[in-house]
Amino acid sequence: MDIPGEDDPNESGGVLSEKSEYEPEEFDPESLGPDVPSPSDGAYDGDATGLFVRLVIVFNVALLALSLGPMLAYFEGQVDLGVRIFLVGVIAFGYGTFRYVQFERERKSDDEDEPTETTATQPDGTESGDHNG
Repeated sequence: MDIPGEDDPNESGGVLSEKSEYEPEEFDPESLGPDVPSPSDGAYDGDATGLFVRLVIVFNVALLALSLGPMLAYFEGQVDLGVRIFLVGVIAFGYGTFRYVQFERERKSDDEDEPTETTATQPDGTESGDHNG
C-alpha cells in the first residue's frame, strides 16, 4: 500500500528532482543582486524632505475631500456638507500645487545663481573641455 509522502529509495523523482553538481547546497538570497547602497547623512536636503512630507499630507487630504464631498452630496443627500468638503479639497489641492511650483522655481533660481564651470583655456590654446584632440 502506498502512503503519500513516503519515500521509496528505488523510485526516481524525475528530472526536476535531480540536483546538478554545480548547484549549491543551500540557496543564498544575497547572491541575487548588487548590495543596496546606504545614503550618507548629508545626501538629502532637510527643507526639501520636510516640504515633501507636508505636501504628501496636503495632497492626501485634498484627494480625500475631493472624493468624499461629491459622495456625501450624491449618496447621502447632504449637499451643503458635501460642497464644503469638496471646496476644502479644491483649496488644499491648489495650495499643494502652489507650494510645489514655488519650490521648483526656488530650486531653479538657486541652480542658476551658482557659478557654472566654464571651459578654461589651457596654455597651449586648447580648451580643457575639448577631449576630441
